Amino acid sequence: MLVRDVIAGRETIVIDLNDDDGTAIGRLVPLTEAHLANDEVIGKLTDWRNASMGSFLTQFTATPERTRSWLRNAVFASTSQMMFLIYADDVLIGHFGFKDLTHETVLLDNAMRGERGGHPKLLQIAGRALIDWLFATAGVRTVTGYVLSTNPAAIMLNRAIGFDRWEKLSVRREEADGEVRLIVGEPGDVSPDGSYCYKLQKDAP
Repeated sequence: MLVRDVIAGRETIVIDLNDDDGTAIGRLVPLTEAHLANDEVIGKLTDWRNASMGSFLTQFTATPERTRSWLRNAVFASTSQMMFLIYADDVLIGHFGFKDLTHETVLLDNAMRGERGGHPKLLQIAGRALIDWLFATAGVRTVTGYVLSTNPAAIMLNRAIGFDRWEKLSVRREEADGEVRLIVGEPGDVSPDGSYCYKLQKDAP
């Protein structure tokens, strides 16, 4: 399986989501180039990002065209990055993704429950399923992630997903052209304004 084949629609992936009892509660479906023409999907991605802007390391006001441009020129142009749409009862309620995929590691990214509905642990189950899929399909040995120390909901989510190695790192704020970037420091660095994040890690069983 090649990332480009999935994004271009030449290959199809569906990751089924089941609760602890094995009951089907939803599915993960890759975001592909065909979605660029889907105003509903693009609109939801845009609205969700704006509503949760403070949870991202890069912060700006999204628009549908900016979302399309980001997907086309960043996500879809990469051979090491994918986003999955989360569906529950055929209703789109969020997304989860990964980037920086190598033979050894991958960074879990873009976790979002944008709407109510579905199983209360759907995002947690989606994260676990995506990690299991990456271990089994991509053969990586380590999955990593980042979460801001000021985001208790994301911290609880990632602990529930199974990240068991946490490293606290400083964050430095930079602003340019109407965009805020939170730059993650090196171990031992002190944040000038007291901002920190956690680097997370989970190794293959």
